[in-house]
Amino acid sequence: MTEIIDATIIRGCGVASKNIKFQMPHLIWHFPEIKDIFTASINVNLDKALTISKVDFTTLPIAWWDVDEKQGHWAVERFSFVRIKFEYPIGGTCHTAWFFDCHNSAYHGDTFRFEIITEKIANLSNGQRCRIHIP
Repeated sequence: MTEIIDATIIRGCGVASKNIKFQMPHLIWHFPEIKDIFTASINVNLDKALTISKVDFTTLPIAWWDVDEKQGHWAVERFSFVRIKFEYPIGGTCHTAWFFDCHNSAYHGDTFRFEIITEKIANLSNGQRCRIHIP
């Protein structure tokens, strides 16, 4: 049974848009299913809490160069993925997508705020409504 939760697209910290391009070769090596995603994430705030008890895939620890600091530094992190459908706009196309859980993120374990990776979607903007379909 699919769970459907409405959400609002929110501003992220910009960390994924800076770093995911450096993480991608490692992420794809571990989880080739995401090879065609856009190299940024969509941050959403769900209308109701969601606890994920089982993920579809978790990587081994991955070392990657974190460009978020002024001088940069190496980081080691695990990443988990949950297959979803991302409906944007509501009533529009359902895109193949994944919850992208960065284990070192401040949002790891948050039951309302999630990062989503998917193909490039035109005209996304903060404050817009979307719908998440979780199988």
